[in-house]
Amino acid sequence: MIDDGPAYKLLLYRAVKRFELDLRKWPWPPTRAAGDDWGAYWQARFEDTLFRVGLGARKLIEASKLSVEVQQCPIDVTFMPVRQELFPGSINQHHIEKFYDTEAARPDRMPVLLLCHAIIHSYVLVPRFGGSGHSGLRVEDFYLASDRGRKKGVYLIEWRTFVDQLVHAVTSDDVVEMIMHRLPSGEELRIPSSSHRGSVGPRDGAVSLYRGLSQGNAKLVDKFMKEWREAYGLPSDGEPWV
Repeated sequence: MIDDGPAYKLLLYRAVKRFELDLRKWPWPPTRAAGDDWGAYWQARFEDTLFRVGLGARKLIEASKLSVEVQQCPIDVTFMPVRQELFPGSINQHHIEKFYDTEAARPDRMPVLLLCHAIIHSYVLVPRFGGSGHSGLRVEDFYLASDRGRKKGVYLIEWRTFVDQLVHAVTSDDVVEMIMHRLPSGEELRIPSSSHRGSVGPRDGAVSLYRGLSQGNAKLVDKFMKEWREAYGLPSDGEPWV
């Protein structure tokens, strides 16, 4: 359980900035650097940074320290469908054009919650590096597909989009209210929000946002509210989360 949400968010932000600064300081061209395989090193550093953000955001969500407004915040991505139901395995997942139709690429948007899930369960994770003698080494973008999602397609995400839309949203998030219900057994439904709602109850948008994030959230809310109504003798008619 994360105790101090703001402090943890700061650590996530610093991890990303440290990664970017270290990239810029790397000798240019990279082949001049000491060591036999600079590509493997930066692949590992990229994966480490990405997993820190994905797992960190996931832990913030589990600890009710990331607002539902940020969880549903849409991130700009590009989707490329799989070619003829052929999908990559563990030894060839980096051959993007062999398995995915890059010419059929289309813009899409993915909520922060689902993008973090895709990172945690990633099967295809291929960064593309660029740079110059002036700017140094940098990540241009990366391909991403989860273990299940790889059979449908792959996402291309620009690094600056990832930082500006996801990392900044997560690390600058400020939870100001907690909508909470509790069963006699001690089980709780907690929905963190970054909006002040005053005396407005759970009928307001935060619960609807939380419920609409995923099918799993919808089932969780409906099941919990049904048990909550039964426990306190409330009518069961109407919307299940009201």
